[in-house]
Amino acid sequence: MQLGSPAPIAKSVVLVGAGNAHLVFARRFAMRPIPGVSVTLVNQGNEIPYSAMVPAHIGREFTADQISFDLVRMAAGFGLRLVSEPVCKIETGRRQVVFEQRPPIKYDILSLGLGSIPAAPEGLIDGKSAFVMRPLAKLIKRLSALEAELQANPRPFHLAVVGGGASGCELALAIAKRMSGISSFRITLLQANQQLLPTFPDRTTRHFARELQARAINVRTSARVVGGNPTELQLETGENVSCDQVLWATQASAAELIREAGLSVTEHGFLRIRKTLQSVSESDVFGTGDCASFDDYPQLAKSGVYAVREGRVLYDNIRRRLRDQPLRDFRPQKRVLYLLNTADGGAVLNYGAFAWKSKAARKLKNWIDQRWVQKFTVFPEMGDTDEENAEDVMRCGGCGSKVPAHVLSNVLKDLTAKDDPRVLVGLKDGDDAAVFRLPTTDQAGAQQSSQSDDNELVEVQTVDYFKSFLNDPYLFGRMAALNAASDLYAMNAQPQTALAIATLPFARTPIQEAQLQELMAGASESLREMEITLAGGHTTEGTELAMGFAMTGFARRGRLFRKSGLRPGNTLILTKPLGTGALLAALMQSECKAAWYEPLLEEMLKANKDAAAIMAEFGVVSCTDVTGFGLAGHLLEMLDASGVSAKIAIDHVPIYEGFTDVTALGIRSTLFEDNARVASRVRGNNPPDWLFDPQTSGGLIAGVTQDQADDVLARLRSSDYTFAARIGVIDQADGSSPMIVLE
Repeated sequence: MQLGSPAPIAKSVVLVGAGNAHLVFARRFAMRPIPGVSVTLVNQGNEIPYSAMVPAHIGREFTADQISFDLVRMAAGFGLRLVSEPVCKIETGRRQVVFEQRPPIKYDILSLGLGSIPAAPEGLIDGKSAFVMRPLAKLIKRLSALEAELQANPRPFHLAVVGGGASGCELALAIAKRMSGISSFRITLLQANQQLLPTFPDRTTRHFARELQARAINVRTSARVVGGNPTELQLETGENVSCDQVLWATQASAAELIREAGLSVTEHGFLRIRKTLQSVSESDVFGTGDCASFDDYPQLAKSGVYAVREGRVLYDNIRRRLRDQPLRDFRPQKRVLYLLNTADGGAVLNYGAFAWKSKAARKLKNWIDQRWVQKFTVFPEMGDTDEENAEDVMRCGGCGSKVPAHVLSNVLKDLTAKDDPRVLVGLKDGDDAAVFRLPTTDQAGAQQSSQSDDNELVEVQTVDYFKSFLNDPYLFGRMAALNAASDLYAMNAQPQTALAIATLPFARTPIQEAQLQELMAGASESLREMEITLAGGHTTEGTELAMGFAMTGFARRGRLFRKSGLRPGNTLILTKPLGTGALLAALMQSECKAAWYEPLLEEMLKANKDAAAIMAEFGVVSCTDVTGFGLAGHLLEMLDASGVSAKIAIDHVPIYEGFTDVTALGIRSTLFEDNARVASRVRGNNPPDWLFDPQTSGGLIAGVTQDQADDVLARLRSSDYTFAARIGVIDQADGSSPMIVLE
């Protein structure tokens, strides 16, 4: 499902792996969307380094941001769905991609761009003493950790690099440059072939041999590793090479995932494909990049240069396959331009038989590489639209799609409801949920209300519903359930049962079935974690994915949390950071970085269940959850109900990383302006945006006595509410309406 998709979804395309060909496909899909088709990109991480620039990053010539593809921003900018999970199985018979941590994803067309893994004798890649090239992000992280370790605790260190092709030579030179300040660090390069870079001209080999010698890197040719252990490699000659760790940069081998899928593979496990990029055994499965091998071009090198051109053919052929049109063939270029980094400010330019080392070649390489990365990290601004349509396109989901507080209050004040003694907290009370007496039955069978006392068991009900703010039904289902249950936890009620309501976008029946399956799987997972029983529900169709729940729970009347009950001197504690509204709005505009998105999801996926239990344990009586009306709106509800004011210590309020960055760009939730109507009740210069930012799956805010504050905070933080903070104190109202005072 794509947010705001203009046409009913009829077909689903799934791309597994974020290799060059799939990146090209994604960009072309953004430029020429295929009506009625959704595209899902599956990759193990949210960020991937560009392989051609990794040696330059290791050599400290570029930062991680400068060489990385941010898949979160890219997916939002290109209109894709991103699933950042490792794939455990591909079931071609059921046409689905299977994961361990989430439900399968169905496909009509599947494309595999899984890359490759270094080949090594069994048992030599142990994850502790061995570095492997893939995934590159993990390699970079481990090299940085090794450098820090050796700087903190200097000692002799011997790194063996196995593989003398282009990757092995470039990495060996880059690592030598990075570790040059560490004494007693040495590198041995082991190459199975009789010469380095055997697929390149002799002149290229000589250039690299000179550079390796200049860096005191010991090069061993005809040194095939056939066994040993991770710290002592056995060569084919019988010689043993001792080392501290090994970097495997050997010729690629294929992931077992392809063979296990039952697809036709080569003797080395690579996916066999036709010139059209289709699997020779499954016409609706395509293959690109290093994981695939052409039957017609069996000697074609595993190179990203070819994958770029494959991406163009892949987009055209998937488009044609969906329309039952003839497919076109991929034809690899006869000569390929290679630019290999020598980690000395220069590069070797190789084109056919021509090889030339110079600083000019390096400048050309940098220009080409940076231009390539920018294609997937810099997105054009939205085209001109009239104001009304622009507003419709960018309306926020989640709690940012609530009706503004002043609209709601204006309507509710004119409503009349029948007086009912069973309703203890209802329409006029403004609390988080409704509270009802449970009926009892006398001996004659007549229903009577139970007697009022603090231990009386009462029923607590709430309803919650909003449109999706994520292009992932599974994650949205999880958060919709968490957000709905929050109202009950905010009143110290234990949710028992839930009734779901879901709106599915117009789509072909199998697509809707798959969406509903993912949506309900996510919701069910959250409900199970909270020990809530899903008792039923209702579905309907609409233009956008939406979900909600009616939840019922129970509580002891005397232990209910209410918005009233704050007293001067109380300490205000907030359990989660603020900023989801602006960051989710930034996500819609492809301005939310993966580095911000991952911790945001982590916090939003935490239930308020344990936080409420901790508050109850300490006898807290005044509490609410921070949702659509923002901290200011919900805190003022508590202050009004209690007849007090609050002093907020601005520097103590936890804010999500990235919030100030996106608000500096002018990005705010569409509910922000309405929430900011209460700014007249905030004292202090320039109230910060986070005061009025609507929260989805936000935390609890509670008033506790001063002597309890430290203990409550300690318990919260030890229970995984790591951002829980003391944000202010309660003060006497000054005679006017309660105020928020910023300090």
